[in-house]
Amino acid sequence: MGELGRPAYLRVADALRAEILSGGREPGARMPSIADLCREHGLSEQPVRQALRILAAEGLTEGRPGSGTYVRPRPVPARIARGRYRAAGSPFAAESRARGVEPSWSHSSQKTYATTALAVRLGIAEGAPVIQSQYVFLVDGEPAQLSTSWEPLAVTEGSIVVLPELGPLAGCGVVERMARIGIAVTRVTEDVTARPVLEVEASPLGIPLGSTVFAIERTHWAGELAVETADIVLGADRFRLCYETDLG
Repeated sequence: MGELGRPAYLRVADALRAEILSGGREPGARMPSIADLCREHGLSEQPVRQALRILAAEGLTEGRPGSGTYVRPRPVPARIARGRYRAAGSPFAAESRARGVEPSWSHSSQKTYATTALAVRLGIAEGAPVIQSQYVFLVDGEPAQLSTSWEPLAVTEGSIVVLPELGPLAGCGVVERMARIGIAVTRVTEDVTARPVLEVEASPLGIPLGSTVFAIERTHWAGELAVETADIVLGADRFRLCYETDLG
């Protein structure tokens, strides 16, 4: 044990982390070899390897096969204004184009049935049919966010908007689609938390395990009727969520 009883591998991780975050080791710089770190800190390989694993899990470094470990570039967070739901069309497309980048997305939709938690969010019976849509949103061809959306089939069944990405209003967003079938969305709620990325999310988002993500639980409401709810996930080091409130 080292200083104040702190394990050696944590002390090495602390030192290397401080160098990276202070700019002492610039993005893209090659990290010292394990042998060099062992000599520098007077330690065996095991605590040094543990320290490097911590930095990789935190998203500060990345391994390149056959080359070594490098300081991972940290993008300047892009500002996302979360108040664009009044605009026609897809909020994601509006947010992206406002930043001067081109959006696109892949998607799939299928009929499924409400779990207990989903039934509470939508105010429907457990087991009621819903349309589930899964998205990978891209900006200039790079993954930006994931979304899984659910709409009660009782709201859209038999209409031209039952599948969000098919028909004449494909990709137009919840507000515009619901308006086409006579439902006026009156408000949108979002609950935001930060958490570690899940293994099933890391690869589609192009971020390492250990990274922090924003998890947004969003719901569109027509009065007291929930017409859609979604789970949205995006990298916390890539975006700033900016909420605008119109007091007029």
